[in-house]
Amino acid sequence: MKRNLLLLVFLLAQNVLFSQSVLTSWIMNAGEYASYWQNTNGSPTSPTFVFYTSTALANVTKVCYNSTYVWTKSEGMTTNMGQFLNPGAPSAQGYTYRFPRTQTVPTTKTISPKVGSIGLLTNGVPVYGLSNAHYYNGSGNNGNSVGTWNVEVYLAEGFVLDATLGAHPQQQGAYHSHAKPYRLYSSTSSTVHSPIVGWAFDGYPIYGPYGYSSPLNASSGIARMKSGYSLRNITTRTSLPYGVSLTSANYGPAVSTTYPLGTYIEDYEWLASNGGDLDKYNGRYCVTPEFPGGTYAYFVTIDASGTPQFPYYIGVEYYGAPETDDITMGTTITIPSTGTTCFTSTLGTQEETIKADNIYSYPNPSNGVFNLKLPQVTGNSEIEVYSMTGQKIFSKSISGNETQIDISDKARNGIFLLKVINGGKQHTVKLMLK
Repeated sequence: MKRNLLLLVFLLAQNVLFSQSVLTSWIMNAGEYASYWQNTNGSPTSPTFVFYTSTALANVTKVCYNSTYVWTKSEGMTTNMGQFLNPGAPSAQGYTYRFPRTQTVPTTKTISPKVGSIGLLTNGVPVYGLSNAHYYNGSGNNGNSVGTWNVEVYLAEGFVLDATLGAHPQQQGAYHSHAKPYRLYSSTSSTVHSPIVGWAFDGYPIYGPYGYSSPLNASSGIARMKSGYSLRNITTRTSLPYGVSLTSANYGPAVSTTYPLGTYIEDYEWLASNGGDLDKYNGRYCVTPEFPGGTYAYFVTIDASGTPQFPYYIGVEYYGAPETDDITMGTTITIPSTGTTCFTSTLGTQEETIKADNIYSYPNPSNGVFNLKLPQVTGNSEIEVYSMTGQKIFSKSISGNETQIDISDKARNGIFLLKVINGGKQHTVKLMLK
């Protein structure tokens, strides 16, 4: 009994340590600007791609936290976004999202939004829901909202998504992913557990497609996580999944070559008899490398050939209780000015020292005075500070690898880019004024 108690304490301690992944898993901006390929002629069959570099910062630009929440800021863009086929271009969105550090599992579940964001990838790009915002209204697939029969996004427009993140921009320039964020797990072999690729708004992690074959045994083999969803066995659309009958006013079109099975989200249902690895929320309780004591986790779903499989990220409902302000695209969320710790580097710890390319700056954020420890250098180094609009606001030449700069009289609150040039090499780090 005592041995079991000690084991439980050890596992809980491990989980406290490894649960910091909600802080450390984000891909932080280190001075990079977002870049993308745009289909300039808008043709899905004979596209013309041109590469652009944005003035917006890539990836996650800030993470703040207290004992209750983690907040992230991003522009919803990353570097070298893939070749999506639809017209338009990504643009900076100014997102702020909030994630609970202690999850709750309600009896009454929240429907995962069919339109708009349902979670966030680790690079700050939102994950969108299962519909393309069109629905059947009695005569055809019309509207720009949701209805009883909602057009399933991947069958409708999966062919226009890029191959890097399963993503594309919508009309207002909001780049977002619908399925298979390949770049975020492709560097990890399919013979090991997939990394965290994002976080759902209920605070649970989203992993890539591979997990332990035995959910609670980290020594078991690695297997592709199979969805438990399948197409319903129907020829008419007079009821919703799980036996929900409809009135005639809400009937959908009969199954046909024009409206084949899979046209609508409601053409799918989760069945235990499908033998999937994942529950109807598209997750399971399991151990993972980051949570050796166990956690609930969602998984990206693909088939054996790598094709995305419904429901791609999250099922039609959340397992936990999501932050409702996140579902409104983070537009009502502000980060508290007191009681939170913030960082803008890949350290992901409570330390306020920033490290990038072997540059340390502290304190960071500061009131404008920064102590700098530079890489081991020879000869003189040129130090330059730029605003995010590209304007040089400070420069000086130094020898050695430690100095102090003061830009308090030259800049107000915000993010700035420090460049150190030595021996033909350039190092960069972000500075934050508060």
